[in-house]
Amino acid sequence: MTLTVRLDPELERRLESVCERRRTTKSAVVTDLVRKFLAREPLESAYEVAARLGVIGCDPTGPTDVAANAKKYLQRAIRAKHRR
Repeated sequence: MTLTVRLDPELERRLESVCERRRTTKSAVVTDLVRKFLAREPLESAYEVAARLGVIGCDPTGPTDVAANAKKYLQRAIRAKHRR
């Protein structure tokens, strides 16, 4: 895949200098940096982590599926409010 990255002239000059010194390409440097960046990112969303840990619906006084069915509960609440 081709990716275009805009760098200011000074940053580009420094990158080219380092690449020449290390005998590598700008593409290889950017690819390595993107890999390292993505390795630090969680693979799961916050919701997925909470669901796996069992903290979704842990309030014993309410329904246990509010997060998964928020739209349904919101519609019920709106209908109930308009019936008054």
